[in-house]
Amino acid sequence: MNDVARAAGVSQSTVSFVLNDRRDIPVAAETRERILEAARSLGYRLNRRAQELRLNRSTTLGVVSYGVASHPFAGALLAGMQSAARAAGHVCMVIDVEGHDGDEAVADLLDRGVTGIVHASAGTGPVTVNRALGETRELFVGCWPESGGTGEGTVLPDDREGGRRAAAHLLDLGHRDIAFLGGPADDFAAGEREAGLDDALRAAGVDPARVVRRNGDYGSRSGYRLADELFDAGRPTALICGNDQMALGALLALHERGLRVPDDVSIVGYDDQEALADAIHPALTTVRLPHREMGLRAAELLMKDPAGTPHAEMVDCPLVVRESTARPR
Repeated sequence: MNDVARAAGVSQSTVSFVLNDRRDIPVAAETRERILEAARSLGYRLNRRAQELRLNRSTTLGVVSYGVASHPFAGALLAGMQSAARAAGHVCMVIDVEGHDGDEAVADLLDRGVTGIVHASAGTGPVTVNRALGETRELFVGCWPESGGTGEGTVLPDDREGGRRAAAHLLDLGHRDIAFLGGPADDFAAGEREAGLDDALRAAGVDPARVVRRNGDYGSRSGYRLADELFDAGRPTALICGNDQMALGALLALHERGLRVPDDVSIVGYDDQEALADAIHPALTTVRLPHREMGLRAAELLMKDPAGTPHAEMVDCPLVVRESTARPR
C-alpha cells in the first residue's frame, strides 16, 4: 500500500480509502483513478483474508450444492447467489456433494470461517444434514432439512401456484378435456403442481375427477410413453406435463400420430429449460422455475443482520406463454 501511495503521490490512508471502496470518505475522481491505475500497474491486490481477520468479519458465503453445480439448467441458482454476494462485497465458496456426505462439506466450510451456509438442491425435496454449526447461520434453497420441515430458513419455488397458472391458462382458452402427465407420484414438486391443477379446476367449476392423470419420471421417454398410452385410450385436447422434458416426449408422440400442436392438442410444460422450451417447434408454453431469483433471495437473506432470522419464502413461478397452446377446435 505504501508503494501504491508513492506511485500515486498520495497518503497511504487515501489509498486505503479507495482500495476498500470507502464511499463515505470524499476522494476526488481524478485521485481515485490515479490510485487504481497505480495499483493495477504494480499488480497490487488487497489481502481479503487478512482484512477479514483484522475486522473479525467474514465475506465468504459457503454453499453446499446437492447436484446443482452439475445440473443442466439449475446452475442459474448459483449464478443468482454469486450475483447477490458480489453486490454486497462477498464471494461464494461452493462444494458440490452429489452422492457424497454433506456433513464433510459443512465442516470444510466452517473451518474456512464462512459467514453463513446455504444448502442448495437442484430438485425440491428434503436433504440429510447432521451438523454442529455453532453461531454460523444457515439457509436452505430448493430444499429443507429432512429432520425439520419447510418452515423457517427456506427459499422454495411456489410450485402449487405454478401448477395453478398452467391449468388456468388452458381453462381460460376453453379446454375442459385435459390430461396431466406428472412426475413421480412421491415427488414433492409433482404433488404441489398437481394440487395447483386441482385449485384451478375447482375455481373454474370443473370436477377434478374429469382429468386423466399419469405419473412418469421427468424424462422425455417417459413423456413419450405416457402420451402414447393416453392417446391409445382417448384424445384430450390439452396436456399439462410434469416438466419440459416430458412435454418434449409427448410432443414427439403426438407428431408420430399425425396430430398437430397446438391445432389438435395444446401442451404446457414446466421449468422453462434454456435451449429447450424456446428452441423446439412449436416453442413451448411452460412455467418457469425461478432458479436465479431463488439464489439471489437466499444470499440476500443470509447476508442480513445476523440477529435476524431467515424466514420461509416462496418465490413466484411465472407462466411463459409461447406457441404450443391455443383454443380447442
